Amino acid sequence: MLNARFLLFLILLLPGYAWAMRISGNVTDASDLNGLPNVSIINIHNNATALTTEDGNFHIEVERGQLLEFRKMGYKTLRIRIPAGDIPAFFKVLMQQGPVELPEFALSGQTRNWKKDSLRNYQLYREALELPRLTGLDVINHPFSALSKKNRMAWAFQKEYNYWEQQKYVDYTFNESLVTQLTGLQGDSLNRYMRQYRPSYEQLRSMNEYTFYSFVKQTVTSFRVGRQYRPSIRRSAN
Repeated sequence: MLNARFLLFLILLLPGYAWAMRISGNVTDASDLNGLPNVSIINIHNNATALTTEDGNFHIEVERGQLLEFRKMGYKTLRIRIPAGDIPAFFKVLMQQGPVELPEFALSGQTRNWKKDSLRNYQLYREALELPRLTGLDVINHPFSALSKKNRMAWAFQKEYNYWEQQKYVDYTFNESLVTQLTGLQGDSLNRYMRQYRPSYEQLRSMNEYTFYSFVKQTVTSFRVGRQYRPSIRRSAN
């Protein structure tokens, strides 16, 4: 009887252990089959991350059915679904050259943390974001670096990334959950209000918590009576 209970206990535990695993693989350039170093890999289900070695090798924690995302400056973003059945002992991943894509931004209430997400995203794109820009005499002294297609793509990406981060900050701060809590708006009315009175990144950075809440309450009053009104924004003492 004791053995049967012990066996049942093991069976109940088995699914939790059988799903989680550490996979290995190699990422190569699809055109020349050379290993790609510093490819950022993220498991979008549990936020586990990895970086390929100089030879393109990697290890990462996964479960069956989860989605992995491979990103590197100068290459198209690649997404691979872990099989629901048998999982290969080794993954061979081919990446094609092309412009990098910023991830889609989805906000669920106020459960996400902007600073934490921004830090994680910075680590994913660190190689491109930390590439120094060449200006003035640097362009003359290093003409080949200034004209490099890879470098120009990285500098363009830096500008795009900065704008994307700012808009993400607005989405985190001026979110549906908070606006509904402050105003009671829902559905189509909520969507129309948030499109009409969406503040800029510069506006939000100039507000403290009190002026931000006042901004929402005053603009929703104007929205309900059909008036165009934007209150003056005082700069935070902080």
